[in-house]
Amino acid sequence: MDFNVRQCNQTTYHSAIIRLVYIEVNMVVMVLAATTLAIFGSSRRRSNNAVLTGIQWISYTLLTTILFSNTIGQMQSAQFRNELFALWAISLLILFASVDSFSALSLAGNEQWRKHFGELFFMGGSLGWITAFYFAGNKYYLYVFPGIIFILGYKVRERGIAMCLASKYFIERNTKLIADFMAHEHEIRTEGEPDPTDMRGYNYLVNGDTQKVKVTLPLYQKQVDITKAEIVTLQKVWQHRGRLLSGETGERLKDICLSFALFRLIYRKFGGHPFSESGHGKTWNLVRHGLLSKEDDYNRVFRVIEVELCFLFDLFYTKYAAIFKQGQGWNKLKLFDAIFIVLGCVVAAKILGDYKPSNENCNLITGGQEINIDKLVSGFVIVGVLFLEIAQLLCLMVSDWATVLWICSYVRGDSWLQNNDTYLKVRTKVILYSQEKLKPWGRKLDQYSLLESFNRDPLGWKLRRLIFHLLDVPRIGRKGSHRILLPEQVKKAVVLILRRDGPKLSNGEESLHRNGVWGDLSWACKLETTTHVILVWHLATSLCEIATKGESLMTKEDFTVATSLSNYCAYLVAFAPRLIFDNAVVSESIFDSVIIDARYFLSKCKSDEKKYARMMELGKGNDIIERAAVLVKNLVNLQKDLMWKVLADFWAEIMLFLAPTGDPSAHAEYLAKGGQFVTHLWALLSHAGILTQSQPSTSQDV
Repeated sequence: MDFNVRQCNQTTYHSAIIRLVYIEVNMVVMVLAATTLAIFGSSRRRSNNAVLTGIQWISYTLLTTILFSNTIGQMQSAQFRNELFALWAISLLILFASVDSFSALSLAGNEQWRKHFGELFFMGGSLGWITAFYFAGNKYYLYVFPGIIFILGYKVRERGIAMCLASKYFIERNTKLIADFMAHEHEIRTEGEPDPTDMRGYNYLVNGDTQKVKVTLPLYQKQVDITKAEIVTLQKVWQHRGRLLSGETGERLKDICLSFALFRLIYRKFGGHPFSESGHGKTWNLVRHGLLSKEDDYNRVFRVIEVELCFLFDLFYTKYAAIFKQGQGWNKLKLFDAIFIVLGCVVAAKILGDYKPSNENCNLITGGQEINIDKLVSGFVIVGVLFLEIAQLLCLMVSDWATVLWICSYVRGDSWLQNNDTYLKVRTKVILYSQEKLKPWGRKLDQYSLLESFNRDPLGWKLRRLIFHLLDVPRIGRKGSHRILLPEQVKKAVVLILRRDGPKLSNGEESLHRNGVWGDLSWACKLETTTHVILVWHLATSLCEIATKGESLMTKEDFTVATSLSNYCAYLVAFAPRLIFDNAVVSESIFDSVIIDARYFLSKCKSDEKKYARMMELGKGNDIIERAAVLVKNLVNLQKDLMWKVLADFWAEIMLFLAPTGDPSAHAEYLAKGGQFVTHLWALLSHAGILTQSQPSTSQDV
């Protein structure tokens, strides 16, 4: 396409064209980047797809750093005029701050909130300079500009507050009130014994004004008066007799409030405050006789935890916590914000339709057809801003955060809500439908098989040496298998173990007792570290799978539980040891040594059958490979059904055993990488009062 440039003062034809094209391309890319983040921002908690992650990273980097500052700088330093620069500058700031579902790329990004607020002054000054340059002579400028600055300042400040709330500095302070309250929550009097089926005696905070609190001596702990009408607790929600909270749909809505209350409790983990309620019986009863009260409903507990972790994800990686921090006032502010911007876009579109560039300006216009490219770019930007505002406002209205505030207003006795059945029914259906269709997380298990991957190098040795110090690349022998859908049998098996064993966890020995094989196999649970135990049993499970290859076991429940959890635990050791060990370096060192041993023993074995035969030739020894060979010889001597029953019970038991430990920040990081099943168990056990592993007769990784 042939471009012509109108009169350009103090610049050459070519430099003007290059700069103007560069600015307009940047504007288009900014709109596309913001739209990408708005659409796919929440998908981070459902998928760890490398391509999607890369697109999000590029979009976020371009939107918040490279393109924004560069484009503003190009406008300011341009040696020609273009009246649309003012519109583009305002649009840039709106795009920079408009994405509600993507406030930070990582936990480390939240710690840069001071830098973000520093950028506000630069952005405000740049915007003021550009708009003043073009509109200073306009009599409406002094009236319109303050309103623009107010709205843009509100939007950018909103992102800054979101980063603040997710920073370590603010988390430590914001969680102190909940920690102080839970230290004395069990002392609050109730009629009768605490009952988790109707939440009697469970005064966990859901919502309310907690700014006005009483400080008690001698520890100067903050206390909340739950008798106030504006304070909503789990007990108040469950004992409310309104139509909205009755029946099956009412139970689902109440569970969203339960998820939010539990989110406020798990939040303390990141502030370093204690779980004072962990030593009380009613804490365990909340899980055992509340969430797990129905023997055949093991899905409810995971549904509650899923939504809880969604709140946690939103706190660290989106603006939702900042938006809803103002309580019921969020809808008025966001509605006003959206209306202002929508009206602004309508006015801008009207002005743009009548816009004709003057000869004093520099514009891109096609030759022949006289199509103004500047106007097309401006129209594209306006449409992009409109889409972002309207779409995100609708998403906010049906979000779990809005649902919690809505239910709390209903519990407080909002007369309009109490008397509007049609509104209640429609909104309930929309909420439950969106929750059903938009899964809180991918519900998948990562898989890794040491026998299949020990001899693989994901990148190649030469390439690895070239980029090892620049990128976090997988070590040798670490090539993950395809993720699988979380089997229903796995959830059922883990819940069964939790119901049966109670708050006492075992590293697998209890399962051996129950199946009558403790005497022959207990040695494999008493190894030097938990890493040894996992890898020995993982190799043995893989070998048992080879030994029974060809038999109709694929649909058997025990086989599915054993193989999927074995490969998942091996994945955690190989790729995510911080999720299950206090000291991940110890586990990584052991795993690296096992890879070397496997290459020594099995490097010439190309098929599974040859690997199995080679392992059967090994005798007793102290390394993990030889111990796995001894274990599999003991297992294959059992009847096939009993063998898989032993393995399934062992892996379900040790899965729970691994869950309480690990680094909380690692769990938060993996929330933005598709989520992990062990994180759900970590949260569940925390609410059951299980914060550490029981102490079996084996030393643990420290």
